[in-house]
Amino acid sequence: MKKIVSLFLFLGVIVNIQDAAAQTVNTNKELQAFNHLDFGVTLGTTGIGFDFATPICDFAQIRAGFSYMPEIKPTMHFGVQVGDDPTTSQSKFEKMSNLLEGMVGRKVDNQIDMKGDPNFYNFNLMVDFFPLKNKNWHLTAGFFYGPSTIGKAYNTTEDMPSLLAVSMYNNMYDFFINEKYWDEPIYDDFFMDPDLGDKMRDKFKSYGRMGINMGEYSHDIKDENGNIIHKAGTPYIMEPDANSMAKASIKVNRFKPYIGFGYQGRLIKNKDNYRIGFDCGFMIWGGKPQVITHDGTDLVNDIKNVRGKVGDYIDIVEKFNIFPTLNLKISKRLF
Repeated sequence: MKKIVSLFLFLGVIVNIQDAAAQTVNTNKELQAFNHLDFGVTLGTTGIGFDFATPICDFAQIRAGFSYMPEIKPTMHFGVQVGDDPTTSQSKFEKMSNLLEGMVGRKVDNQIDMKGDPNFYNFNLMVDFFPLKNKNWHLTAGFFYGPSTIGKAYNTTEDMPSLLAVSMYNNMYDFFINEKYWDEPIYDDFFMDPDLGDKMRDKFKSYGRMGINMGEYSHDIKDENGNIIHKAGTPYIMEPDANSMAKASIKVNRFKPYIGFGYQGRLIKNKDNYRIGFDCGFMIWGGKPQVITHDGTDLVNDIKNVRGKVGDYIDIVEKFNIFPTLNLKISKRLF
């Protein structure tokens, strides 16, 4: 609903400006609508981009463009934990890692690396208003429109064997904890020895499941029936998905209103063909961005004290419902 209201307000502004442009033409002003076109190249917090600008009356112009964030892929490190108690996790991890390596030949690394993969690009439509006679300073209103997923993080190829081993361990955990499997033959007519099953169940229960320690739950997590499945303050241990992968996605609104200001002046003295300037403002997210893991957990709203660089990014995200923008621009008059 907010997007629709914002769009109607913006269209209303365009209609009023077009009326003003028509009045300008009728009164034979020197500057008429669409009498020239500028092409600009931009560089800044929205990435690398370009736009086209043309006047719509003697005090305003309209701009349309595109910007793209280059693929810079930072590496983020996370520790593998066994059980819910981080103080005893390391000793448990070493024992379970050795056990797993001996049984299935897969060694678990105690650290998992994840790489960030940005997907931040936007189309934009802006209207610049020039309140001063020299037409250098401008106020801007408009919007950006882009994908809802602006970035992803996933485990590195080198860590896939470790995550596969974690999945194997958790499957073994489920097998020994869930007694219903004991009445089924493991193969042919071979059944689990009940005494061995009891010992293995107690051992696995004492150690707990294995996964990536991402932080702690910031509030109680309930299922659809209102039952608490994770208490506030307990660790959030992210386990690999069905393909033994660890993933996360950053989600925002596709439609992002923008307000700001800027300056543009001559690049070469006494020539208006080339101009240089900047734009500064705020891209309005419409709420906090979400960082959703492959198991559906929101690291922004559900988890606190998130580990590693992801935690640093989330600390910044939680403080801002807006994205500050600062872009430098060089433009050329095409006609």
